Amino acid sequence: MYYFIVNKTAGNGKGLRVWEATEKLLKGRNVVYKVSFTEYKGHAGKLMEQIDDGLTTIIVVGGDGTIHEVVNRLVSKEVALGVVPAGSGNDLARSLGVPFDAKGALERILAGEIRSIDIPKVGEEYFISIAGLGFDGQVAEVTNKSKSKRFLNKIGLGGLSYILNIFKVLFKYKPSKVSLIVDGTISEYEDVWLVAIANLPYYGGGVMICPDAKADDGLLDVCVVSGIGRWELLFVFPLAFKGKHVNHRHVTMLRGSSISVNPDKPLIMQCDGEIVQTDSMDFRMEKCRLRVL
Repeated sequence: MYYFIVNKTAGNGKGLRVWEATEKLLKGRNVVYKVSFTEYKGHAGKLMEQIDDGLTTIIVVGGDGTIHEVVNRLVSKEVALGVVPAGSGNDLARSLGVPFDAKGALERILAGEIRSIDIPKVGEEYFISIAGLGFDGQVAEVTNKSKSKRFLNKIGLGGLSYILNIFKVLFKYKPSKVSLIVDGTISEYEDVWLVAIANLPYYGGGVMICPDAKADDGLLDVCVVSGIGRWELLFVFPLAFKGKHVNHRHVTMLRGSSISVNPDKPLIMQCDGEIVQTDSMDFRMEKCRLRVL
C-alpha cells in the first residue's frame, strides 16, 4: 500500500494543489492508498511513528523540509521513499531527476523502480541532499522567515527567494576561520564564507554547489569558499548554477567519507534547507541506507 504524507502549505499552498491533482490521478487508476496531512512543523516525523508494517512506500507531497523530516524516521526501514514535488526549491527532486509535475512524478512512483542511496549524518541528524554552514546557513535562516518567499511561492517563483536573500545577508556576514578534517587530513582556511557538504548536487532552488556529488559512491563532496571579497563573491555565485564555480581560485573542492568542521566561532547550519541545531559538526556517510523511487 502507498502512504502519502501531504504538506498542504508547502510552496505557500502549492502542496494542496499538487495533492488534489495527485489524488485525481490515483482515483483514476484505482490505486489503493492512505493519506495524512501535516498540521505543523515536525508533524511529518510524528506521522512516521504511526506507519503500519504492511506499508511498502511512503510518498511525500511537499518540499525538501518535509522530506527531511520523513527521511530521519525512514533510514534503514524496508520502505521506499517517493516524492511528488510541491515545495519552493525541490532540490531533492531536481538531483534525482524526479519530474516536477504530479503526473510524471506519480508515474515514476507507480513504476516501482527502487534504488538504494547513501545517507549522510551530522551528530544525530540525517539529511539527504546538502548541509551548509556559514553564509548559506544564514541565508537559509533568513529565507525561511522571509515574506518574499511566501510572495514568490504564490507566483511560482519560490526558488528566487534564496537568491534575493543572498543580497540581504551579503553585506552583514563576517567570514570565519575553519579547520577541516577530511578522512584524517587536516586543512586550515581563513576568511571562510561557506562550507557545503553534499550527498547530491543541488541546493538553494537550483544552485549546483557540488556538481560531482553522487548519492551512491559512499563519499561526501565538500565545497569551501574562502578568502574572497564581497563583490567578487557576487561574481562567483551565478557560476554555481551550472557548477562552473569549482575552478575559481577561492573555491576548494574536497571529497571524503568522514568530515569534521571546526570553526573559530559558531556557524548557522542548514540541512536540506532546514536549520539544524547540533553540538556536533562531525559528518559521516552511511552507505546505501535509504530506498528511493
